[in-house]
Parts: sequence; structure tokens; C-alpha cells
Amino acid sequence: MDVSGFADLWEHVRLLSDRRRNRALIELLERRAPNARVLEVGCGSGLLSCIAARCGASRVYAVEPTAQADLARELVDRNGLSDVVEVLDGMVQDLEPRPVDLAFSELLNAQPFAEGLLAAMDAARPWLADDGHLAPHRLRLWMCLVRENSSAQEVRGVRRVLDRLSDHHDLDLAPIVDGLTDLDPYTSISPGAAPVTEPLCVLDLPLGDGARPPSSVRVEVPVLEAGPIGGAVVWFEADLDDDLAMSNEPDHPGHWGHLVSGWASEIGGARGGTIAVDVQLDVEGGVSVQPA
Repeated sequence: MDVSGFADLWEHVRLLSDRRRNRALIELLERRAPNARVLEVGCGSGLLSCIAARCGASRVYAVEPTAQADLARELVDRNGLSDVVEVLDGMVQDLEPRPVDLAFSELLNAQPFAEGLLAAMDAARPWLADDGHLAPHRLRLWMCLVRENSSAQEVRGVRRVLDRLSDHHDLDLAPIVDGLTDLDPYTSISPGAAPVTEPLCVLDLPLGDGARPPSSVRVEVPVLEAGPIGGAVVWFEADLDDDLAMSNEPDHPGHWGHLVSGWASEIGGARGGTIAVDVQLDVEGGVSVQPA
């Protein structure tokens, strides 16, 4: 996995501007860090590791595989925390475990598996002492259908262009036209999306024990109001502690935004009926939703 892109400070500007995300992680540290040995997987700038130390952690291991590790060391030194916080270069998978009471991370993304959360939590588990706490320790994925139809509009526009070019230049463009009917969903990150069905949980996965999602899940989505359906929105919910979670649900997408699967053609939804969709869950290739 190439993690070099996460060294871009703009990535950290976006996540540090997310107040709900920050509140959840700081509350976790206020609960769990005092007098504890702490591991942060993917510490970035080192800010949360420093906050863990200020919350009373006895030892903090701040693991970072990108050039941000240098910034983290500078932050630790500037605040006189080098006797508590140790910045470790590399992937947690490649490091020798040391006993900790809390292992936490925020390798979350609108594309849920993009930052290697599952493998990182598996690698963090051996660091935990007896009764140690892993955060997040559970990941749920939710989805709703949406009216999103920009993908379908683009495909209709291309069909019109191909019709004109076919007539004007006397060309048989059937190979291209036929390909348009078999397009995979166009996945994109949107700052927000408006669901038109009730949320459905399509994955509920424990973290840290090697569990992996099935490759595909088929669900029947009840339609609440008639109208064209052009795609689906997917979001995550990650449990940090009792009654404490991070999520990019539709009302509060935060800096993550939403993962939207746009379809090449819209489906008519009848109120009271259902639409069958397949949720593709590829840990390497990402998540998408398409009509069954």
C-alpha cells in the first residue's frame, strides 16, 4: 500500500478542521489515556499522541510511515514530551509490538478500506496487554439510495453525441454504445448526499481479529417515495468506546464526505416496492453499489 500521499499537510488541514472527529478522539483519550501505555497507528502530525501525553499517558508510541513523522518529532520535542512520546517510523505491521493499554487509530476514509484500517487494526492487536482496548474495534457500513443522476445524464449525453457522429460520418459505433450499458458504477466522493430511502446496515465487522468482509452483499432496499433512483451513498460508523463512535453519516459527513456510486442509467422506484442492489466490498479495490 502506497501511503506517501497521506504526508500532504493539506490532508491534515482537512481532518484537523473536523470538530466532531476531534471531539470523539479527544474524548477517547480523556477516558483511556490517563496512566496508560498508548499506541497511535498513523499519528500524522503527532498532535493526538501529544494530547494523549497531556492526558496523563505513561508512554505513547506514535507510529507514522510517511514524512509526517519528522513533523511529529518536532511537535513532541517543542512541547517537552520526548520522555513520554516516542515516534516510530514505518507501518505498524513491520514493527515489534510493545505492550500497551490503548491502541487507537483514525485510518478512516469515505472509501472505507482505502487507508488500510483492517490490516492496521489486526497488526495493533498484538500490542495490547491483557484487558487492553482497541479503537476502533468495530466497523459498520451503511447505505441508502439517492436520486444522484449525473452519471446517467453523462451517459445519455454521450449517446446523443455518438448518434450524431454515427450519422455524420457513416460509422457503426455499436461497440461503444453497447459498452455504455455495461458500465460499472462511477464512484466518487461527494461533500454531501441526500438519501431517499431508509439507511440499511450492509456490514458489521469486528476489527483486530483478522475478519474480512464478504466480496458482495445483496440487499433489498424499500422505496419510500416514487421517482428515479440513480445511485447509492455509503458511509461508515466506527466504534471507539462505549457510546462513542466516529461516523460520516448523511447529516454530518465531516471532512470525509460521502462515497457515492452513480449508475449509468436510472431505475424507476415505485413507492412501497423494493430495489435489489449488490454492495461490492473489495478491501483492495474499494466499495461500490450497483443494481442487482
